[in-house]
Order: sequence, then C-alpha cells, then structure tokens
Amino acid sequence: MRRELVSEILFETAYLGFAFVLQSSLVSYMAIGPARPDLILGCTVYIALWRGPVHSTVAGFVAGLLQDLSFGGGLGLNSLCKSVTAFLVSHVSSRIFKERYWTQLVVLGCSVLVHDLLYFVFLHPGSVTAVGLSLVTISLGSALYTVLVFPAYDFVMRKLFFRREGVERETTVVPPQQ
Repeated sequence: MRRELVSEILFETAYLGFAFVLQSSLVSYMAIGPARPDLILGCTVYIALWRGPVHSTVAGFVAGLLQDLSFGGGLGLNSLCKSVTAFLVSHVSSRIFKERYWTQLVVLGCSVLVHDLLYFVFLHPGSVTAVGLSLVTISLGSALYTVLVFPAYDFVMRKLFFRREGVERETTVVPPQQ
C-alpha cells in the first residue's frame, strides 16, 4: 500500500512537472489569439477526479504556487484558484460517472471556466464588465483549447509511465469490490 502511494505521488509529480515545463516553454507558441491551453490546470483536474479532496487541493495549491512564482502576476492568486477548483472537482467527482471519457472532458472544460472566473474576479475586483469580457474573450477559447489539447498530453504521459503490456494504472483510491 505504501509503495503504491509513493509511486502515485511520483507519477503525479512528474505529471505536473512536465506540464509545467511545457506550459512555460511550448504553450506560448500555441496561442490562438488570447486562448492557450492550461496544461497545469488539466493535470490538477485529472488528479482531483481520481484522488481525494485533501490530496487534490494540495496538488492544486503547489501547482498554482509554482505557477505564481514562475510566471509572475499576483502571488497566491493561481494557487488559490487552482486549489479551490481542485477541491470542487474532487467533491463533484464522487457524484458523477467519471470513468466516461466525455464526462472527464466536460469536467475539464467546466473547471477551466470556474478557475478563470475565480481568477478574473480576484484580478478585477468590483468590475463585472471586465470579468465578463475576460470570460468571453479569453476563457471560452482557453477551455475549448484545453479540452482539445490536454487529452493528448495525458495519453502520452500514461504511455511513458505505464508502458508494459497488461499493466494499467489503478485510477481509483478505493480498492475494487470482490
């Protein structure tokens, strides 16, 4: 049990770390207007779908804090938004059929919108017009772009870490019923 937990944490660290490297180097060249995929948020959402609220909230906080320290902006703003989004996703995940691929994509897209709503509310306090305009001009495109790009990243990372035939990553925290 302990060894499995360590391997899960190592996978999630590499999962977020590689997304962080791609986000800081390659994603800026992939921008279509103001829209660009958020791989770090995608990793946080996928972790939140399969892990508990405490684990996913900590992952969101750490990922957001690293993003705040690296990319600038308001220190703590990304960490707050990512940890709240991860917490909400982890609570919703127990009430949905998350094993479906399309459900995961809908949750990912909605999570980008929730994250951006929180981000813009704190970035433009008191300005409903600026928040609404930012959601329409930036967030809708970013959510769609993230939903289109992130599954490829997730597929490649899982193939890199779980190459052996017949070995699949256990995606649930609760052991299967016998």
